[in-house]
Amino acid sequence: MTKKKVFAYFDGSNFYHLAKLNYKISKINFEKLTNQFINSYSEELVKINYFIAPVNQQEKKEEYSKQQKFFAQLKKNHLIEIYLGKLVRRPLNKINILCDKCGIQEADNFSCPKCKKNIKFSETYKSTEKGVDVNLAINLLLDALNNKYDKALLFSSDADFCPAIKYIVNNLKKEIVFCAFPKPRTSELVQCCSQTLSVTKQIIEDSRNIL
Repeated sequence: MTKKKVFAYFDGSNFYHLAKLNYKISKINFEKLTNQFINSYSEELVKINYFIAPVNQQEKKEEYSKQQKFFAQLKKNHLIEIYLGKLVRRPLNKINILCDKCGIQEADNFSCPKCKKNIKFSETYKSTEKGVDVNLAINLLLDALNNKYDKALLFSSDADFCPAIKYIVNNLKKEIVFCAFPKPRTSELVQCCSQTLSVTKQIIEDSRNIL
C-alpha cells in the first residue's frame, strides 16, 4: 500500500504565541508533534516547513542569540526546512483609544511608563513580520500544484490562508488539516479546511523538547 505523503506548515510566531497562551509551553519537538497528527500505517511525514521572521540582532541581542540557537536545533532535523521573512518597523503615528467617559478618541502621544515623559506616537514604532504569511501560502499552493503532498497539516490560526486553501481543496483535491489550539479558534479555517484537529495540552506535553 502506497502511503499518503504528508507535509506540515508551521506559522512559527503564531504557533509560539498560541502554545504559550493556551498551555504556557514554548519548547517543542516539531517532529514529535507533527507525527501525532498522522496515521503511521497509511501516511508518511515527508517534510516540515517552518516560517518565521528573524529577530533584529542590533535591537535584541539576547533574543537574537536564543533564536539562532533554536534555528540551529531545527536544522539538525533533516525533515525541517526554515523559511525566513523579515521584521519591518512601522511607525504608530496615531491610535484610537476607547475611553469609558469620552468614547472613542484619537491619541497622538503617551507617557513613558518609567519616567512619565510625554512621547509622540510618531517617535515610536511597532515591529511587524513581512513575507512570512505570503511565503507560507505560496509554498502551500506550489507544493500542491507540484504534487509534493497528498495531505497538509496547517499550524496557524490566520484566516488569510483561506483563499489558497479553498483552491487547493476544491481544485487540486488535496487534504488540508487545520491543527487548532482551543483559543482562538478561527471559524473561517474550520470551514475551508478538509478537517480540523485539536492541538490538545496532552499533545503539546508529549511533544516538549526537554533539551
